[in-house]
Amino acid sequence: MGKKKFRKGKKGWFFSALGAMFRGIVWFLWKLLPIVVIAGVLVYAGFVVKKGLCEDRWLRVQGIQIIPPDALSPESIRTLEDKILGKNILLLDLKKIAGTIALGPGAQSVRVVREMPTTIRIEIQKRRPIANVQLRQGGPYAIVADDGFIIESRSALDPAWILVEDFSESFKEPRIGARLQNKGFTEALRFMKVFRSHELGRRETVTRMSLDSNGYVTVRLGEGPDFKLGRKASERITALTNAVYLLKTEPRENIEYMDLQYDRVLVKRKQ
Repeated sequence: MGKKKFRKGKKGWFFSALGAMFRGIVWFLWKLLPIVVIAGVLVYAGFVVKKGLCEDRWLRVQGIQIIPPDALSPESIRTLEDKILGKNILLLDLKKIAGTIALGPGAQSVRVVREMPTTIRIEIQKRRPIANVQLRQGGPYAIVADDGFIIESRSALDPAWILVEDFSESFKEPRIGARLQNKGFTEALRFMKVFRSHELGRRETVTRMSLDSNGYVTVRLGEGPDFKLGRKASERITALTNAVYLLKTEPRENIEYMDLQYDRVLVKRKQ
């Protein structure tokens, strides 16, 4: 008898716990119901609003603004207008539009922006010319941007930008859209930035820079002489300042070049 009562009591406890758990679940769902209803209403409302906006005729693209205005050719603008005008501004894939815009060698990047409610703005960042690069002795000048891309070719030197001689490139005539491969070009620009902010830059003028096939940088101040600064020209500004000070003891025209790549200065005098 004792064993039967024990088994009966054990079963009763199990069903009691199961019932309590069921009641707990029902109570939790009852408390959760208002939140679920509110969330459902918000999702439905958002769907309705989105559908309404997508169908709204007041959100159709009516114009394209190009900044700067001359950054794209008339043909490119007409192609964009055919693809964009009349489309819903909210449904346009801006990254995809940016990827279809053909940039010329003078342009570096493009950004497409919505100007609500009916205008698409296309911002194009142009490359900034920074140097005249001569690819062969007596050849034309490639106008090069700070990222090494050739954006223009000219027969005459533009005095607004520094002259860089780079005779190591595989091509000897300027190729619009091509990029300089000589690693010394970046270091030459870095040197010019340091030089212009240095006290020496207020007393001297860099009239020419030259790069060899290994990227070593040589700088000419004024009418000369040349100063060989090596691969890390921007780090040799102190050595250059000291070398210019030493030139006060000897006429510049007597010196062909000074090698400042190492701690020991080498002077090559004209014969």
